[in-house]
Amino acid sequence: MHRLLHLDLGQKSDRNAWYLVLEMFWAAILASAAAFNAAFALRLGATNTQIGLLTSLPALLAVIVSIPAGRFLQRKRRHKPWILTALTLARSGYLLVALLPWLHLPGMPLGEQVILALIVFTIPVHFFNVGFIPMLAEVTSEERRAAIFSARNIAYNASVTVLVFLFGQWLSRVPFPVNYQAMFIFGFATSMLSLFYLIKVDVPDFPVIQPQERPRLSLKKQVRRLRESAASYPGFFRITTNTFMHGMGVWMTAPLYILYYVRNLGASDAWIGLQAMIASSGIILGYIIWRWILARWKESKILKRTIVCLGLFPVLVGLSPSLTPILFAVALNNLIVPGVNLSHFNTLLKVTPPDKRPEYTALYMAFVNIGIFIFPMLGVTLADWLGLRPVLIGCGIFSILGSTSFWFRPVISE
Repeated sequence: MHRLLHLDLGQKSDRNAWYLVLEMFWAAILASAAAFNAAFALRLGATNTQIGLLTSLPALLAVIVSIPAGRFLQRKRRHKPWILTALTLARSGYLLVALLPWLHLPGMPLGEQVILALIVFTIPVHFFNVGFIPMLAEVTSEERRAAIFSARNIAYNASVTVLVFLFGQWLSRVPFPVNYQAMFIFGFATSMLSLFYLIKVDVPDFPVIQPQERPRLSLKKQVRRLRESAASYPGFFRITTNTFMHGMGVWMTAPLYILYYVRNLGASDAWIGLQAMIASSGIILGYIIWRWILARWKESKILKRTIVCLGLFPVLVGLSPSLTPILFAVALNNLIVPGVNLSHFNTLLKVTPPDKRPEYTALYMAFVNIGIFIFPMLGVTLADWLGLRPVLIGCGIFSILGSTSFWFRPVISE
């Protein structure tokens, strides 16, 4: 990582970069355990609809939380204490999930309790996300942002590659539910080391923007104000709406994969761990490749050429009659994902007004999460009517069509 980032730890910005990379290793342990959330709920009796809610309800909470969180942080000079407190609360939810099989709370099936706990503890996650993206922009320079972002993701996915495989083997060999409980407790404990390195990141004070007294506006005037905002920042408006059009098909399939793997194809915990390992390996290689390409091509060029490919994954999964071909589809998809992530993230930061990043980040996340709330449940409903396989294929084609918006409505001209 020193070689990748060319670090001089005597410089504050380089120390920040180093801490941001180190914390990802420890964060990856809990994230690897979280990869089995839906499988845990399914094995405790959760229904298809409840698995859909595990994807959609956190998005609704993000819509509710994001804009107030952005406005709250906009009025605070020091963001870091608030962001890290929210992260600590979010990670502590996994302790509750681990304890639920022992608590035997009355009046609700155990699988439903796990779903509810996982959903509720996403509330502080959304607060954290609203503050963390602007914080990254402040502690990293634009010319080195892609390198740091790549290094963080390589560290994260290298850890996940090993851990999800090991966790899958652990879950397959140790009696249920103690296997899941021990995994979640271990993940929480190690995530506190991630928090330790985030505390060491030196974050500058943010400019404070006091809220203005605004008269109550009619719906017509609110729509006019939104149009004026879109005209002022057309790049921000385009990346938000283009992402929504691309995401509709992708979001519909989000809860369907685990249902298709477990219910239709009989996937074991060990196989779930194996495919997650392959996914992370593909992402590591992808970040190495795309970081090199990003230095030679513009973000807009990469974004247009990669994002249309993501819809191929649900099509390939839906066409697969067994688990083995899916592993190849997972590998191919996750070679492409880093190209989308790097180009999309850098483009979003470029078109977001620097002096209003928390507020506009919150607006972006709220708008996108409206789709993430609606479309997973729509996907589950369609799958109950038509079957998982045709819905996966249809949604993949729908996503490809939506992704062409980045061609017809470019965010930044090449």
